[in-house]
Amino acid sequence: MEEFEAKLVSAVREKREREGLSIRALSGIVGISFSTLARIERGEGSPDNNSKIRLLEWLGPDADEYELAFDRVAFVHFRAGKNASSGTVQTLLRAAVRLRQHHAGGDASEPSNAPTDAEAISISKEELEHTADGFRMDLGLKKNDPLDPFFLVVDSVTVERLSGSSCIDERTKDTLAGPSRNEWSAMSIPLNAAQDSWVVFLNDYHTVERQRVTLLEEYWHILSGHKLTKIAKIAGSFGRTYDSAEEHDAYFLASATLLPRDAVKSMVLDGRSAADIASAFGTSPELVEYRIKRLGLWREHIGKKVVLAAR
Repeated sequence: MEEFEAKLVSAVREKREREGLSIRALSGIVGISFSTLARIERGEGSPDNNSKIRLLEWLGPDADEYELAFDRVAFVHFRAGKNASSGTVQTLLRAAVRLRQHHAGGDASEPSNAPTDAEAISISKEELEHTADGFRMDLGLKKNDPLDPFFLVVDSVTVERLSGSSCIDERTKDTLAGPSRNEWSAMSIPLNAAQDSWVVFLNDYHTVERQRVTLLEEYWHILSGHKLTKIAKIAGSFGRTYDSAEEHDAYFLASATLLPRDAVKSMVLDGRSAADIASAFGTSPELVEYRIKRLGLWREHIGKKVVLAAR
């Protein structure tokens, strides 16, 4: 274990014991699995970059006593693989700086007290469905009307596509469109402290169906007031925080807005395939199948009969 990791683990263990927290309790607070956290404390493994960020955030001012700190920080909404590589996160951090400088004339860094640690609000499945239905109603859409997010205009939100970006240097574009292409989908950058003006940076090297749900997911992060993701450099590597609950909610809302509940239910009961439904709404069959499962219609979709055995 490297010196930085050893000091981090020592600081975490000391604060945890001082506050009377079990490893399992701390696991729930920082969002790192119990087994992973236990292995880290036993010295049987080193925390990855994303775990380092979560633990440093939890340490707060105590980190200073151990000379532990972030080297560079930006606060964004971030759609990427949970374990995106350090190189990809570093490149996106560089892109965030350039995008904010271009669109806001400022620097992409945020103050350390940016609201990344706000408590997530639990929203039920039914509330999410109701929110998506209300959104479609506000747009004047009928039950079977498809929605193309590319035609949405969201106040004070600019969409910048990777392929056509004029402010991203060619080296950064080549990395994000090449080796890192499949590790990220989008990034939303607040352009001011009030977070009322944004730029959504979209990976348009993915299929148009994937771009639709990605763009709508980013809109929902912004419209729902979700807490920002911290992307940072620590001990020479780059990582980011990840809130699984809010990622789930944004994805659920995007899928429910693109694939309205009543229409999907009607089409499934009529025996329409996932590919047929996807074609009707401009999405991927995979998203349709996710939606069918979330609506509890998988048995009907696959035609699996269930009967009571004779007694």
